[in-house]
Amino acid sequence: MTKLKATLILLLLPVALAAGGFLKSPAFQRLSPEARKAIVLAAKSPQARPRLARYPGWTADAEAEDGDVWHVSFERGDEWLGEAYVNLATRELLELSLPVEPTPAERARVVPVLRRLAAADEGLKKRLAQLEGWEEEIRYDKWEEAWFLSYWKGAEAVEVRFAFYDGRWHIDEVFDPLELNAEEARRHAQDRAIQLAYEVPEVGRALEPYDAWKAYAAPETPDLARWTVSFAVPDRTIVSVRIDVTRGEALEVEAP
Repeated sequence: MTKLKATLILLLLPVALAAGGFLKSPAFQRLSPEARKAIVLAAKSPQARPRLARYPGWTADAEAEDGDVWHVSFERGDEWLGEAYVNLATRELLELSLPVEPTPAERARVVPVLRRLAAADEGLKKRLAQLEGWEEEIRYDKWEEAWFLSYWKGAEAVEVRFAFYDGRWHIDEVFDPLELNAEEARRHAQDRAIQLAYEVPEVGRALEPYDAWKAYAAPETPDLARWTVSFAVPDRTIVSVRIDVTRGEALEVEAP
């Protein structure tokens, strides 16, 4: 399933949205005609409109990617909201990643369905029988665009991932979230370090003049708690950040 299709089946979202302040702002008018076309094409698409409605005050920028394909990035202040790829020649939305949190009404509608689905699964019942007196929590991960139901007791845990297809919810996976092999743990920590570094305001400002940068991350400690994340172009490093993944914060920003 493509990312775009996954975004379409996430939830039944409201479809009404006014054009928004940014599309009428001086900042938008200062962009090139092609950039403005790309942003309008993405922002007014049926897929993006209801999601942007969740982020009052959003802004956007656009860059040429490949021929008629443009990359649109959505932000709100220092918060990165998501991105889209559009084709100006065909006026198509090619891809959209614009995560949103469920509204209280959506949560109230979906959560009981997921709990009933989990309660009826025989395999899950057998696993939970070993966790007598367990606690539970249901959550939505907007970056993975998936619901999770977690059960735990002490150092033991079981997690359920749900998926929506064929018009209804299904149990997609039942797993032990504490069982990460060494490679998975490293990759997870590395991805988290890069994400935290990218969210640092100084990094965003340093990257603004560059179109094609890459991010590199190297662990500083054997337990993968601290990382150095560098953003670079082929000939030099633009900015580096020391990240504490465990605490979820940047320790130091260095611009060579």
